[in-house]
Amino acid sequence: MYRRINHIILTCLSIFAFTTTASAQIGNSPFTALGVGNPVEATSVRNRGMGNTGVGLASYGHSNLLNPATLTYNNLTLFEIGMYAEQRTLTAENQTQADYGGGLSYMTFAFPVSQRWTMSIGFKPFTTVGYRFSQLDTLSIPVNGQLTPAKYYAIQNEGKGGINQVYFSNAFRVAKGLSIGLELGYNIGVIERNTKTELIDGSSDFISARGVRLNYRGLVYKPGVYYSHHLGSKEKGSRINFGATYTFEQQVNVKRLEDIQTRSTTDLILNRDTIIVDNSQVATMPQELAVGLSYELVGKLAVAVDFKHQNWSNFVDYDGRSQLTDTYKIGFGVEYTSNYLSTSYFDRITYRGGFSYGVSPYEPYGPDKKIKEYLVTAGIEFPMGFSSLSVSGQYGWKESEVQNSNTFDDRHYQLNIGVTINDRWFVRRKIN
Repeated sequence: MYRRINHIILTCLSIFAFTTTASAQIGNSPFTALGVGNPVEATSVRNRGMGNTGVGLASYGHSNLLNPATLTYNNLTLFEIGMYAEQRTLTAENQTQADYGGGLSYMTFAFPVSQRWTMSIGFKPFTTVGYRFSQLDTLSIPVNGQLTPAKYYAIQNEGKGGINQVYFSNAFRVAKGLSIGLELGYNIGVIERNTKTELIDGSSDFISARGVRLNYRGLVYKPGVYYSHHLGSKEKGSRINFGATYTFEQQVNVKRLEDIQTRSTTDLILNRDTIIVDNSQVATMPQELAVGLSYELVGKLAVAVDFKHQNWSNFVDYDGRSQLTDTYKIGFGVEYTSNYLSTSYFDRITYRGGFSYGVSPYEPYGPDKKIKEYLVTAGIEFPMGFSSLSVSGQYGWKESEVQNSNTFDDRHYQLNIGVTINDRWFVRRKIN
């Protein structure tokens, strides 16, 4: 057992070390050029299959990254890891571009300290950045006292990275059916942005570029509460559940490094001169309120509804700019198992589905011109003793209230795979 624990701990530390320098890759999403990127729904594969709901839905055999208070329902030691693959398609003026990405979604390790106290540590994404777009412009020179177009050049903007979160959570059962929890997170991540300029007539062997590297570091706090009221017998009754969390507004430190680069036409960096190194700047991360309700037929059916609101209008980046607006999301999810006590394997398979609707924090087409976000999800879980393998898929798209030649259609497909290992560890053996 101890060898297995050591392997798990070493794996956790290795992935934590990797995630401080690298982020999962997403497809081309131009809106992530604003702010600190696209906010990520920090949910497990189970929750993703249910429309990213679960603030008010605990589980004995799964992780719940949405509400730390639900940890008290993990009465076994739990290790869970999730991966994803994504295709993102952009369409504008009858032109379509498809990009692919993927990587580590999350990782969590939870264990009960006592009958009323459970701890958890893990990693999850907070925002992601991935964009690439270009434009043409004209270089003019004076001829007979007038500016005359002489050459054309391309300006290409690229960005990648994001902010991840390493967290430590504790949950306590304070009364029958009532639990409270606190998640202490440390946001850590690097966002790189580059602007490259190149003459497009082939007369130059070099590309001029300016790069900005932003290193974010800072603590965040998220308390949570969860209440469950049981109806009927414990094994065959039903439950009505409520959960809520609140993430405090918090300032994080930002280290900014800017340089000027000379690149080859194959995009190889030939020379780099640092022009700014600034460790004194900060960014303000927004507060968030999330509430959830659910109804369960124990071991058979669960229906969940969530609402989340984030004050991204309070976000202030390192340069003092606030380009974002408040967001909200409403999600609905359902989970069904035919008979989890059956001897038939197929009766113990769990099926999930859900959808969500909300608005994004971006207004690129003008004030009060919201971008609406839609998401449809489905999932299935294959039991393996106390452990399980979960698979979910989602299809999402964004729609703007403005429709003209300057807008584009953003759609994505995502496949999620999660492995959950439940075992009884740290049990003191009794000898008669």
